[in-house]
Amino acid sequence: PPPRHRQHGSAPGCAARTGLARIARDRPDGPRDAMESSNGGAAAMAWGSALGITAVYVGSLYLWPEVPSEGRNHPRTVRKRFASLAGACAAACVPVMRVITASPVPEAVARAGVTPPASLAAALGVAPRPMAAATSTAASLALAAALFLGPLTHHAIDNKLGSRFGRALRLDDSLKLRDYVVAPLAEEFAFRACVIGVLAWSGSCTVASCVFLSPMCFGAAHLHHFRELRRTRGLGAAGVIIGAQFAYTAAFGWFAAFTFLRTGHLCGPVAAHSFCNVMGLPDLGGALGHRKKGVIVGAYVVGIAAFIAGLWPATDPRLHPGSAWDDLVAVGRAAGGRGGG
Repeated sequence: PPPRHRQHGSAPGCAARTGLARIARDRPDGPRDAMESSNGGAAAMAWGSALGITAVYVGSLYLWPEVPSEGRNHPRTVRKRFASLAGACAAACVPVMRVITASPVPEAVARAGVTPPASLAAALGVAPRPMAAATSTAASLALAAALFLGPLTHHAIDNKLGSRFGRALRLDDSLKLRDYVVAPLAEEFAFRACVIGVLAWSGSCTVASCVFLSPMCFGAAHLHHFRELRRTRGLGAAGVIIGAQFAYTAAFGWFAAFTFLRTGHLCGPVAAHSFCNVMGLPDLGGALGHRKKGVIVGAYVVGIAAFIAGLWPATDPRLHPGSAWDDLVAVGRAAGGRGGG
């Protein structure tokens, strides 16, 4: 007689297969949902770390008891803040170290087939690689100089360019040391190397998000000046100044984040930061009222055009031996980001 067919579900393991089929039918994107949930948790932790770095950095400035007779520019206050900033920068390394030594590696990093940095120095862009430091510095300074071609021309016409940089290079007081050395080093280390290191190597952000969103932490770190400005300038003026400062620092942060990610070394952003601090905000009113307005305005236009045209070629990762741009683009795409490159 012909063999009897088994009833559906009577074969060994059939019930298990039926249950799995039901799960697949009810949740067809189950594995993807799990991955997205994992990425979401990693992103929340990474952004929490970024905000924590910001809070510790700003908090370190107020670690010392306030002396009513000494403002933020008093030499004693400045020197004390140097010490506390060193501690804040050391603390900012901790979440980066946790990310690059995580076991297993972050899911997006594994899916991209990318190897995390071999050392904390490499992840932070401070590895002792002279060529990487040199190319990053040259590209970043050239782009910053192009962007400031108008102000540079203005100062040159007024015979003030040499004296401006000459005074800055004479680090003969604590304020110059703060503005041109310590602040650029500490801020770029904390807000570029550490914040971006956590966000990028955890797979929490595409490179585009790192460029445009991480500077919000940098801008927020300057809001604490509102307290002192309100006392010395009044509420309205303090609000205007802080708003302009936030916009300026965020805009510079976009540039610094981009050059850091593209060149892979922190020397470039630090050099550009120092240069911008020496130059200060452009004097647009003075330029428009100058006797050689046409020349100065023309320099502004040419400089901005050169900056835009040179931004991508000057930071081409093939020119920068320290760059991890391609790896980080791959990590961002593996995490499900779009427009990461």
